[in-house]
Parts: sequence; structure tokens; C-alpha cells
Amino acid sequence: MALVIDIVSAAGQLEAAILDVTTTDPDILLYSKSMKAKAKLLPQVLVKHYPELSLIERELRGVFEACSEAIDRKSVNPVVVKAAISIAEEYRQVIEGLKRG
Repeated sequence: MALVIDIVSAAGQLEAAILDVTTTDPDILLYSKSMKAKAKLLPQVLVKHYPELSLIERELRGVFEACSEAIDRKSVNPVVVKAAISIAEEYRQVIEGLKRG
């Protein structure tokens, strides 16, 4: 169960970072969407604002999809979780760097 909490936390931090650098339009309210919807929408929103990040869109989608599966099944492969958390942390730092300029 700890791994599920860890991946949900990592995905939540990544989501917050994406919304922090992209949400200039109050109509973009992704907080109420399911994790499956976020898996598709959040990377698209990020790439819309930062086209140079299009190369990581698929990986970002994978992080959110892994989180969605962890929530749905209440468990997930520990290797997948650790990889997703690592990728989420790495991209969160990249995304936060965008805001600093």
C-alpha cells in the first residue's frame, strides 16, 4: 500500500507543477477530473504552453496512467512504481525550472 501512496503523491506533485506553470486560464480546472482523464489532459496542456516539451509528453502520460492503475487496483508492480516516481520527480524539477525562467 505504501507504494500506491508514493506514486499518488508523486503524480500529485507533478500535476501541481504542471498546473502552476500552465494555468493562466481559469477555465482549465483539472482538479475534478479522474486520473485517467488527467493522464491525457495534463501532458497536452503542458505541451500546448511549452511545445519544446513535446518529446516528454508520452512519458508524462505514462506516469499518470501508472498512478491511475495503482489507484484502481490498489497495487502495482514495485519496479513500475519506482520508475514512475523517479520520472515524475525528474520532470517536476524540469517543469518547475520553466517558471524560474
